[in-house]
Amino acid sequence: MERKAFLDQEAPAGYVAGIGRGATGFTTSADVGSASRIVPGEDEDIDENNSEYDGGELGILGKSKGNSNEEDEEADRIYEEVDRKLESRRKANSVLVKEDSIKEPSIGDQFADLKRSLSTVEAWQWESIPEVGDLTKRNKRARLLERSQQRFYAVPDSILGGGGNMMLTSAPIDAESATNIQSISQAKEKLLSQQLDSVLDNSGYSGTNSIDTDDNLVQPITDAEIDDIKRGRSILASLRKTEPLKPNSWIASARLEEQAKKFTTAKNLIIEGCHKIPRNEDIWLESIRIHQNSAEGTRMCKMICGEGLKYNRNSEKLWLKAKSLEHPSDILSQRKVLMKALEAIPNSVTIWKALIELEKDEEDAKKLLSKAVELCPKEWDFWVPLINLSPYTEAKSLINKARKEMNDNYKIWLTAVKLEERENVGISEAKLLKFMQKAVKELKKNTTDESKLLNRQQWLSEAAIAETEEFPHTCKSIVSVALDEDDVNSEQTLQKWLEEAEKYAQSSHTKTADYIYQYIISKFPQNMDGWLKLFQSLKSSKEFSQLFKYYERAIELNPENELYYLMYAKDLWKLEDDTQSARDILTRAHAKFPQNEQVWLARIKLEVQTGQVNSAAIISNDMIKNIPGESPRVWYKHIHLERYLSESKNFEVQRTIELCDEALELFPDCEKLHLQKGQVLLYDQKNPKLARESLSIGVRKCPHSTALWCLLAEVDEIHLKVQIRARATLDNAIVQNPTDASLWAYKIRFEKRQLDMASARQICNKALKQFPDSPDIWVENLYLLSKMSQRKNAFVDALKSTNNSPIILMNIGIFFWMDGKFLKAKTWLDRALQGNKHIGDCWGWCYNFALKHGTAQDKEKLVQDYMKWYEDINQGTVWNRETKKVQYYLSSPEMILEKVAEVLSLTSDNVSF
Repeated sequence: MERKAFLDQEAPAGYVAGIGRGATGFTTSADVGSASRIVPGEDEDIDENNSEYDGGELGILGKSKGNSNEEDEEADRIYEEVDRKLESRRKANSVLVKEDSIKEPSIGDQFADLKRSLSTVEAWQWESIPEVGDLTKRNKRARLLERSQQRFYAVPDSILGGGGNMMLTSAPIDAESATNIQSISQAKEKLLSQQLDSVLDNSGYSGTNSIDTDDNLVQPITDAEIDDIKRGRSILASLRKTEPLKPNSWIASARLEEQAKKFTTAKNLIIEGCHKIPRNEDIWLESIRIHQNSAEGTRMCKMICGEGLKYNRNSEKLWLKAKSLEHPSDILSQRKVLMKALEAIPNSVTIWKALIELEKDEEDAKKLLSKAVELCPKEWDFWVPLINLSPYTEAKSLINKARKEMNDNYKIWLTAVKLEERENVGISEAKLLKFMQKAVKELKKNTTDESKLLNRQQWLSEAAIAETEEFPHTCKSIVSVALDEDDVNSEQTLQKWLEEAEKYAQSSHTKTADYIYQYIISKFPQNMDGWLKLFQSLKSSKEFSQLFKYYERAIELNPENELYYLMYAKDLWKLEDDTQSARDILTRAHAKFPQNEQVWLARIKLEVQTGQVNSAAIISNDMIKNIPGESPRVWYKHIHLERYLSESKNFEVQRTIELCDEALELFPDCEKLHLQKGQVLLYDQKNPKLARESLSIGVRKCPHSTALWCLLAEVDEIHLKVQIRARATLDNAIVQNPTDASLWAYKIRFEKRQLDMASARQICNKALKQFPDSPDIWVENLYLLSKMSQRKNAFVDALKSTNNSPIILMNIGIFFWMDGKFLKAKTWLDRALQGNKHIGDCWGWCYNFALKHGTAQDKEKLVQDYMKWYEDINQGTVWNRETKKVQYYLSSPEMILEKVAEVLSLTSDNVSF
């Protein structure tokens, strides 16, 4: 494109680009007045006749000799006058500013004296100046914090549709709005507490929209709730307008105003609703509720109720509300209201029940019940009290009438069976059973819906109810018909029956459980579990006569099982203290099972426990002659009895030793016989050297017997005083039994007795790594800790590692006892005893504590529990050692407990008091 020639030329003097279009360029305010083109360096007086300006346009304010007129001159004068006034005003303002700057001192000058006085402020005054805090956007941050703490939730249409539930929220809104959840939570908590306390609605209104709104539920209204209430008003107003015949809208509106404490508005709304929908009972009930707490009181509520009943004669709720509005002591007025209600709705079950409840006289109640069953023949609750109030013959007639009306109701048959049992004392169980079987047959025949028929669990529940009502024969017949429905040839069925019986036994329905067990043994006579459960149940209910009858029955049905003989004899001896009968039973058992070891030992035990030691010795000798090779237990019991006779009557010990040798020839690998011989030589003959030789043979024959190794080490350490050999014996035992934690525990105790605590700790640490779950090792570790603070941490580790072992629990209690914390000690000892009642040492420690820190009642209760468990106690180091001693062979259980407690408190392996 060709470049224009003038673009390369120099601009004319004074030229300003675009000045004709209003541009000013780089001119200053001084140049803008006349807009004259004055070229710097030229004279300001321009010749008007200059040819350069002849006939030229100078713009809006420009002058030209050729075209100037009066209007332009007038305009120039006006603009000049305006400029002059503006300039004078600017000068005046500048003068005022200068004067003010002279008069007013600066900020620094104003605070100069205060700055100088700061030099006198002391350090403590500086420190006491409070922090000003961060005031930046304080109000904004406060608003943001408040907004973050608010929670708003969208409410579904179901709340709005529920109407009555509107009161639970701070304001009724639709799904597109939001409400504060706080008032919802408060109302919910209030409602739940009322349900838990079984408090009924004061107004008596039980409709779908009934909610108790006492003063405690109305909370102070916040600003947010006010907004919700306003929104709710508009929504409910729209609902009332679009659906004026819907009661929920009127009820919700009244409750909203009530929540907003606009009680007059609430009353007006609910009254208007009653006029709009007079045939709805809920809205009348709501009106009564709202007016009930007002100044008008009961009188106004009665008027409202009467008005509502004009439109709703068949409303049970309104009639019952009218009855509740009468004074509680005015029975006559209440009865009148209910009688009027029956005139309107004669077949109302609820009204009849309320009226019958008011009657105190049996004859009047009977008349009302007769009329009630006539008008409400399908209501069984009217038949039952009428039958109970009627004599036997009349009651039977009533039952037959009820059966015709309700031929599929099982309760009629149960009532008939109970009536027969109550009125006919000598009625047989077979007759009642036949009656129940007929009932089941008729029910199946007349019930079209099989789901309404009772199953086994439901029938058994009815049996338990009959037991509670003291109808035992009815209970038994119900159990029989309930279990008859199952397959008796199935093992799975047997297991279900046993579980059902156990469940009722645990819930204290012992007769129901007994009858189930009786049915089981009738169908499964060879099942021992059923028999044993039955025996235990009968013993728990203390029906001993029945128990012994069933023992005879068990023996008759199971003649080859000697266990029933033994249990029978034991219970005769223990429960009835009938020693002779027990002896006779065992004699029968011996005649039936002459080679049975258990029968022989039971005969010996009975004689020993009853003090007949000579008779026991005779039986024991006969046992050895008849069944010498039966088992080592026979010899062990026989030798123990001989040891007692040898000590008490100064017999030769040599005879006992010979018996031991004879037994070992038959059973050379029996550790108990080797141990027994060592004890005879050590304690009876007082010969530790021979005892060591015998025990050395025993550990070679039975290298895995912990008891033999420990007794051998005891002989070396205590009796022969050869500690080096005792330590070597224990080391050898550990080598041969590296997984036996009790040997490690004995080795730790051995080192402690030698006062070598360093070795004891070393062995204990090693044992803990190898046996982290061994209670014995943990006990030794606890006793090696010198401070109680260290032990407390170790207690936690020990309990976790041993899974709360009763041995650990017991020793923790002992430590607290030693530390003087008796309440904690008792708590832990009780826990140990509850954890395992087979530990004799635990019983001993609890007995010691009861003696020193308990009451006489505590001691008596402990001894009673101990006697119940005595036969099953078989654990504990001190317990086993003391009870095996010959001198306690005929001691009573109480004496053994006292002796064990004494040994524990004085010569325990771990602690002595």
